[in-house]
Amino acid sequence: MKNDTSQAGEYPAQVHARRSYAGELLKLLISIGMIVALAVWVDWGSMTRAVAHADARYLLLGLLVMAPTVILSAWRWSFAARASGIDLPLGFYAKATYSALFVGQFLPAGIGVDAARLAYFMHRRARLAHAVQSLALDRLVGVVSVVLVLALGLPFIWAELPSVLKLFALLLVLATIVGICTILSLHRIGILNRYAGSGKRRKMIDLLLALRSNIASVESTKAFAISIAIYCLMILGVHMIAAGLGVQTQYLSLLAVTALAVFVSLLPISVNGWGVREGAMVAGLAAAGVPKEAALATSLLFGFANALITVPGIFVWHSRRRHHAAPAID
Repeated sequence: MKNDTSQAGEYPAQVHARRSYAGELLKLLISIGMIVALAVWVDWGSMTRAVAHADARYLLLGLLVMAPTVILSAWRWSFAARASGIDLPLGFYAKATYSALFVGQFLPAGIGVDAARLAYFMHRRARLAHAVQSLALDRLVGVVSVVLVLALGLPFIWAELPSVLKLFALLLVLATIVGICTILSLHRIGILNRYAGSGKRRKMIDLLLALRSNIASVESTKAFAISIAIYCLMILGVHMIAAGLGVQTQYLSLLAVTALAVFVSLLPISVNGWGVREGAMVAGLAAAGVPKEAALATSLLFGFANALITVPGIFVWHSRRRHHAAPAID
């Protein structure tokens, strides 16, 4: 009887594990399927020859331009954490960011990175509520800033964009504006402030109200400015990579294209954005007049560069295991 009860108690966990594995497998299939579809669509031989004859100097320059984005991401996160009541040295955020971004290369887009960063906070015994608030605020700042870059870049490529991308871009900008206005108005919703319950619903309400309070802080403004700088460097990196492949692009035209690719790569529907990022970037670059083979090569090299700059995270993640938990953070 005891054994039956134990097995019955384990059954929901087993179902959850199977669903989780199925979800991860689906995301892997989406990434592989998108890349295979793009590879079939383009002339693979022409693309590989373009990469083989690329100017290594421009490719290296693109990599060097993108390298500071990891430290800048850590700096942005530190301001989001400070706005959420956590004050730790920048070195902590740098190590955690390098490690999380590296681990995130093999996990669902966005979610894997945040899970790794949360683990670092828990290692430092930060309060869970404050840790989650900082990650949510950092993610919100990142999404809003990339959509802003997208909106700023749309006029420079609007005439060349297909109708589907125009509609998607407009809906994305509109949804972001509505979302920000909703968050800023949360304190006016009486039912949220009067809610006296507990559990998950109470925690979600507290998180939303904390976001509303923190997003208007000076720290959030600084995080937003840093986030804009991150995406500007990423776009410059794409510009250099394209130049290395012999493709002439206009930096301002790449604002919307790269921002759109970065946004879809943040959606948790693939493995670290692979596949969906390439699809979005190929569509955008093709609209800008870039041959599809060069567009796919640029996107793949951009993805590889993003992965390469996180390589120091291997050593950070390995060294993390040798450290013991630090004192709790008030």
